[in-house]
Amino acid sequence: MTPLEVAYRRRVLFALELLDAVTLERVDQGVSVVAEGLQGKPVRNSSGLFVWLDEDYSRLKRLVIDPGLRPYERVDRTPAQIERPLTRVELAPRVDYPFATGATGLRGTLVESPPSTNRGTKPVASADVRLWWLDEDGVWRDGRIAVRTDARSGDFASVLRLTAADQPAFDDTGQMTVRVRVSRTGASDRRSGELKLLPGRIKGPPSAELIQLAWNQLQPAGLI
Repeated sequence: MTPLEVAYRRRVLFALELLDAVTLERVDQGVSVVAEGLQGKPVRNSSGLFVWLDEDYSRLKRLVIDPGLRPYERVDRTPAQIERPLTRVELAPRVDYPFATGATGLRGTLVESPPSTNRGTKPVASADVRLWWLDEDGVWRDGRIAVRTDARSGDFASVLRLTAADQPAFDDTGQMTVRVRVSRTGASDRRSGELKLLPGRIKGPPSAELIQLAWNQLQPAGLI
């Protein structure tokens, strides 16, 4: 390392790495990152990291990641949620995310209650949704990616990120068994019943109808 590189590293307050939560590829174009309270703006280095140079860190109020037109959810981080010298943030997919061939998941919508009830189909906004999958030993596993329901429609796109070491259980038709787990402010987590997914396919639109879940019909999540 040259003296210039050493001096540069000493001047770094912290760096931010943005990753696509589905592919784990680095994202450094088309997004806006702002550290509210700091005077300096981030510098995007040759590796695609956003870097803030040294100043009074105590002035930092929050870190805002605005995806702009990119198909990711907005992210807000408090100073306590920032790791120094490097913070890695996985950008969760929005419902309009263009999943590549081979992705496994579903598109759906979360409403308060079914259309047949008097409460109608009011969408549940900004709830956290993730898929859990059943492994070959009968154990439920976290699908690793949490997404939020759309603030206006309640729509969401949830996907599994499996590794080579993961061993899902498959039924006689080659489908996996999953459940949708929902977290909502001010309420205990709830889960759906068992759903079937074909590996390498996204269930729901545009190839099929939107999967609708009703909050008041979900079960307590427990240990899932």
